[in-house]
Amino acid sequence: MWLIVGLGNPRRKYSNTRHNAGFQALSCLAHRNHIRLCRSLRYKSIIGKGRVGKEEVVLLQPLTFMNNSGVVIKPILKRYRIKKDKLLILCDDLNLPLGKVRLRPKGSDGGHKGLESIISCLGTEDFPRLRIGIGSHTVISAKEDWSNFVLSPFNKEEKVQLKEILKKTAFAVEFLLDMGMEETMSKFN
Repeated sequence: MWLIVGLGNPRRKYSNTRHNAGFQALSCLAHRNHIRLCRSLRYKSIIGKGRVGKEEVVLLQPLTFMNNSGVVIKPILKRYRIKKDKLLILCDDLNLPLGKVRLRPKGSDGGHKGLESIISCLGTEDFPRLRIGIGSHTVISAKEDWSNFVLSPFNKEEKVQLKEILKKTAFAVEFLLDMGMEETMSKFN
């Protein structure tokens, strides 16, 4: 069984922002695989259970803010007895061009506050993550500009691309569960 987590921020005002690319990709994956997502007050999340291909999965969107994502994930891993190598995080990446995806079997948080929270709560960096490029062609100079950028909505042209980006991300997850880490990294990275 896998736990697949899409990172984002709750509340309607964040729903279409770049930082919620993980939420959006998880919703696309759920839709493609006919997995119903429901709010769980107990786990402070939106959660669904089903199958992606041959694999049984739990899909999760933490309803804590991005910086506290880890506090929701740890109890879910325990509840379903899922090992950390079967935890897949879907998150935005400012340093990747829009539409590029990059799968890694483990690694640092790379400045991403959601990943930082998960690493802190789990006490390890050893879990896979699929980063979704939200980067811009413009150079972002100051840290304050990064925060404004990731919390901004996609522009008109980017919204046209977004559906395909989300489908590509969902397909990468499906491919990973079917073909494994190495083949997926070769195909998508």
